[in-house]
This record gives sequence, structure tokens and C-alpha cells, in this order.
Amino acid sequence: MRIATILSAVFVTASLVISQVPISASGDDSMPILPVSAIHAGMKGEWHTVVTGTRIDSFPMEVVGVAENFIGPQRPVIICKGLDPTNKLTGPVAGMSGSPVFIDGKLIGAYAYGFLYPKDQDLFGVTPIEDMLEVEANYPPAPGLSGGSGLAQVNAGADPRWTASPTLTANLPSLERLQSAMKPLPTPLFVSGISERTLGKFRSQIEEQGLELMQAPSGRASHAFDNDLKPGSAVSGVLMSGDFDFTGTGTVTWRHGNRILAFGHPFLQNGPIEMPMACAEILAVVQSVQRSFKLPNIGPVVGSIYQDRLTAIAGEIGRKAPTTHFALHLESPGGKKRLFQGEMFEHERLTPLIAAISLLEGLDDTMESEEEQTIYLDTDLEIEGHDPVQLSDAASGPSADLLLVIRQLQMYQSLLNNPCEFPMAKSLVFHARMADGRKSSQIDSLEIDRTQARPGSMLHAVIGVHNYRGEPSAIPLAIPIPSELRSPEVQLFVGDADAALQMDDLARVAPQTLDQVLARVRQTRSHRNICVKLLQTTPGIAVEGSKLPDLPPSVAAQFASPNSSLQKALLNKITLWETNFPVEGTFSGQKTLPVRIE
Repeated sequence: MRIATILSAVFVTASLVISQVPISASGDDSMPILPVSAIHAGMKGEWHTVVTGTRIDSFPMEVVGVAENFIGPQRPVIICKGLDPTNKLTGPVAGMSGSPVFIDGKLIGAYAYGFLYPKDQDLFGVTPIEDMLEVEANYPPAPGLSGGSGLAQVNAGADPRWTASPTLTANLPSLERLQSAMKPLPTPLFVSGISERTLGKFRSQIEEQGLELMQAPSGRASHAFDNDLKPGSAVSGVLMSGDFDFTGTGTVTWRHGNRILAFGHPFLQNGPIEMPMACAEILAVVQSVQRSFKLPNIGPVVGSIYQDRLTAIAGEIGRKAPTTHFALHLESPGGKKRLFQGEMFEHERLTPLIAAISLLEGLDDTMESEEEQTIYLDTDLEIEGHDPVQLSDAASGPSADLLLVIRQLQMYQSLLNNPCEFPMAKSLVFHARMADGRKSSQIDSLEIDRTQARPGSMLHAVIGVHNYRGEPSAIPLAIPIPSELRSPEVQLFVGDADAALQMDDLARVAPQTLDQVLARVRQTRSHRNICVKLLQTTPGIAVEGSKLPDLPPSVAAQFASPNSSLQKALLNKITLWETNFPVEGTFSGQKTLPVRIE
């Protein structure tokens, strides 16, 4: 649901904080905890969260029982009932995930699960703090980055499996019923700077990653506020910041030294991760019949989220997460130039999507272009420790922008998901020039001066094309025949980028190094070019990313032996010679002619 619709259909009550008591919490809070084995039905306590600004407020609650094996074997959830009447009105609020819950001043866990639609009674699930502390204990940050663990505060006499007494579950609904109705509180991926038109084209792909996209008038805080993260403070994972913002906001549960635990459930559930972590202020709690949520403004980055697990996310204040600099230099048809830029966190699945969304939004931002347009796009990708990757492309027509973006998305996805190693991308920079009108050329014919040629000679050809206005033209071309050529026949190929890729006979063997991956990316051709190739049909073998054509039979037999441990595949043809040259706009079509070798 669009935010404007929600805001017009619901109200944000100022009375939300009337019954709340401000909480004073230290930024380095080493609080005692209460294990599940010590909890019984009827115990009363409170949970802390921010509902406006950065002030942490308190809400009363009562323990109803414990649902054992709720999120997995020996993974219980404490079922609580909110006692504040406002909580019944709002129901569970997205963004409250991680709000610390206390009994007698002792931390029992994080407000993390709820019925997503408001009910007459406010029931919510609490992830036990013991399960959350496992994340901090089993997956600590790199040595030397922060102080010691706070695990010593766990009650030494507690059952190590934290199994609750059977009397706690007597009055609860069945486990199956609870699991079907009570879900992790959503952590919406708030997106600002991106239109609904652009988001709609990628919404399904983002949601496939388990994220709920929400376009919102939130963004960067324009003023200074308390950025000392405490239990109950709002905390955000920053997927992108700058002209476009992608952030997910929850609540801090626990802090010891520079380390925090938050959310009480996964964000992306990626395990080890490095995502910029920022403080946040809450503008308001937006109440909705469908789903209530906190509306945040994101503050400065103060650290990094380094673990994203089943029961919590773990972050460290002062830790720096690596990011990829995104920039789009745009020149519109009228000559106006604009620059969009930001910082993206590095993730094999989400970063390509975020880059594609940002690129499409930037291309669509200009109001000067016509429906029929041609876009020329240059891409500069800098990978740490490797030579830059520089690509060029073009697209023409009413969907030129989306076509270019999809190609970039596919390229970036294949690069970041390669089987060798994750490439640390320092920057991804686009230079886009837009021109009004469809500008394209298409092949009509291919003629050669003779059908037989000698090794070392020159073959002459004429390529017939017509442009977008229907005007024909002829392009002369000279093709050298290699002097060492032994094959009885070769093929002359003229075609567009897609057809040339099919002629490359890329080996079915996966590349073995990142250098080989980058070499394949650099082979990506531009759709504004005519590609001319002289091809030889020959048996050969591709071994661990390298092509070995025309092998002597004895050598080929050794490589083809089933006893060989090398990664290999058969070759059908090789390229003897290739040239590429541009036309106005884009080029499409293909022709192939055989040439016998004397």
C-alpha cells in the first residue's frame, strides 16, 4: 500500500506516549538477564521502544506462557500480553522488532513476533535473550575490534536448554495455531528517492529476497540527535544511502561495550554480513488496519551489522562496512547534466537489484526526453585488486531505459554470483547520454568478392544496412585470412552483440579464477556496434577457462581422459579474427557466409 494512501486512511495518535514513562538507559548497558526457566505465567514487566524522536518509553506487559520449539528445535518464544490500551489499537508495529522486554529490571528478550492484524488483545512473542546471546558468543567480531562478551551475566543455574515448565504452556493455543498466526514483525525496506513506477518493475524480485518494499517520505535526518545506541533505541541497516535510500529499521535489544544485538529475528538471514549500521529517529507510528509501522529518519552511520542470524542481528559500533560507490552522470537531450550518487552495501543478490533500481530511476528522472528515445550508456566498474572493467552499450525505443537496466542487472548479478570469489567492487559509475527519437540500423545483406581465398590473402566484403529512417547504405570491409590457416573452410559472420555472443562458443566449464570471470565480463559487446568475425569450425577443448583449439590427437586424448581432474569442455569453433565498429544508435540482425580455403 502506498504511504500516501495509508496516511490518508489512518491516524497517528498523539496519545501514544501519554501512558509511557521515559526510560534512562546507559549507552554501555550491562544489564542482568532472566532465563526462560525462571519465567512463569502471570509475571508482569515492561518493554521499551521509541515511538517518537529518540526518547525511549515503557509499555506494561504480562507473561501468558512459553511456546516451545516455536522457531526450531529447542527454540522457544515467550508469549506476552500488552496491557497498554494503545497497543491493542496499533497491534504489532513494524520497526519495534528488538524492543527489549524486562521483568523486575532483568532482560528476558526481544519483542519480535506478533499477529500482524490488530486484535482485541495484544499478544506478542519475545525471543529469549539467551538465544540472542548465542549469536554474540558464537560469532564474535574480528579480534581486537571491541571488548569482552557479556555472557557471564547469564544465570549460571539456568537449564542450558532453557526449557520451560509444562504449566507455562497449559493455557496457550496449540503450537501449530500459534505458528500459523504469529509471525516475525516485518522489517520494511523503506525506500526514498525512488518512484512507485520504478519500484513496481522490481518489487517481486526484492520480495523474493524476503523483504517488504515500502515507499516512504522518510530519509536522512536534517538535524543532530542522540545517536548513542541503547537498548530500546531505533537502529537501521543501510543498504544504500545518498540520493536514493534503502534502509530497514528495528530496535536495539542489548548492548555491551561497542557490540549490540537487535531485531530478535533475521533481517536478511545471511549469516556473516557487513552492512552499514545507522542510528535513527522515529517521526511517528503510522497506524493501519492492515499493518502499523514506524516512520524513521536515518541518522549517521555509526558502525556495521556483522551477523544476521535466526534469533538476532549483531552489530559493532565503530566498525566500518565496505561499500560500493554508485554514480550516474546523466546528460539529457537538451544538454542538461545531472549527477546521482550514493553508497551501496556489498551483497551478491541485493546490490545488483539496488543498482538497477537506482539506474532506472535516474534515467527516468529527466522530463526532457520523448517517448521514443535512444540512450548511450558507458559503465566503469572498479574491482579492488584488478584492472577496471569498462563497457559500452546502447538501446533505442520506448523501453530503451528498462532494456539497458536489465542488461546491466544481468551483468552485475553474474559477476557478484561467480563461483570463484566475491569481487570487492569499489565503484560502479554510469555515464548516460540520452537522445530524442529512435536511432537504429538493421542488416539487409552481406556480399563477398569471392567464395574462395588463400591463407595470407585479404577477403573483401560489403555489408548492406538500412537505418531507422529506412535509408540504405553500404559498408565496405576487408577481412584478413590468417597465413597459418590449415582448415579447408571458414565462416564470415556479421551480426549484433547478442548474435556474436552465441558465436563465441563460450565453454560450458565454469571459470576458475576471478580474473577469468572479469575477462568474460570484458567481452560483453555493445548493441551499438556491428561485430564481424572470421570463424573456424574445429575440434578443441576448453580447459579451466582457457581455449585450446587444433590440439594434436594424442594431446587431446590426454585432456579428454576420464582420469584427468581438470575442468574441461569440448569446443565447436574458434574466432580467428574479429572487429567491432559503431553505427548511429543501435544495430540488429546477422548474416553468415562460408569461405573455402585454397
